[in-house]
Amino acid sequence: MRLSPVRAAFRVRAQIAERQALAAIDMAPLSDHDIEVDGRRVVKTSVFDLSIGRRLVGTAISLDAMTGDAAAVLDWLGVDGGAADFGDRVARVESWQRAIEGWRTSPPLTGGAHLGASWRLHAPLGQSDLAASVLIGDRWGPGRWDGSQGGLVAMGLDRQQSGWRVARGEELEVLWLDAIRSGAGMLLDMEQRLRGFAGRARHFLESRRRPGRLGELLHLAMVRPYVTSAMAARQLGLTSAGAIKLLTIANDAGLLVERTGQASYRHYSIPVAPPSEVPRKSDNPFELSEPMAWD
Repeated sequence: MRLSPVRAAFRVRAQIAERQALAAIDMAPLSDHDIEVDGRRVVKTSVFDLSIGRRLVGTAISLDAMTGDAAAVLDWLGVDGGAADFGDRVARVESWQRAIEGWRTSPPLTGGAHLGASWRLHAPLGQSDLAASVLIGDRWGPGRWDGSQGGLVAMGLDRQQSGWRVARGEELEVLWLDAIRSGAGMLLDMEQRLRGFAGRARHFLESRRRPGRLGELLHLAMVRPYVTSAMAARQLGLTSAGAIKLLTIANDAGLLVERTGQASYRHYSIPVAPPSEVPRKSDNPFELSEPMAWD
């Protein structure tokens, strides 16, 4: 069995998309310039990221801890254990844990919706509880099977605007399940587009007699929201002039799109729309309109 040729880029971009969806729900929009991807493809954000998802996407918590260890839940959510009101918050989380006891045996995907709704009612944090409730429900549902980094449900809910915030019962479950489907569809669309870009890049590189470091540059751009000549020079060990030359070649070929800046400060990105901008082609996210090449 062959793995996806864009798996590294997809993992990074999926995690970024999930962070941005949680940040939007937390009303702390996260721009591309606040996102950093290091040489090991670990996604971090700048000090300007004030959203609750800044440290939680990709951070695990056991289901037993979530439902039985209030202090562990607060630590997972980044609450300072030395805060004066920490004991009061622990009590509120424990109250929430007692309230959700009846949902523990429910189907995880719909159960997660109710865990999140109950968290919103108890509001243990006093701020960012909306985003925390989505993150908790995600971890209880798709996140328990590594189906999400923590923000897949947030991606779908962000498109529904505010209806899900006040929904209850079966209406909440329908909206929640639709959000999971929408989020999965958005990520599948993103992977398709990454594969399409990878195919175009491969054909362009094969057509050049001396591609040089161009392939490495395009790979670098695929795993980052944007790339600059300074990034390319640092990561690939190039001179500034060499990096600018490669970026210009890729831009002229339509493999990179210039976004802003002048000269050495220009920012470039690959022409692949992020999930929030991808139109929904079908009600079925697993219905693919293009052949999926694995080579």
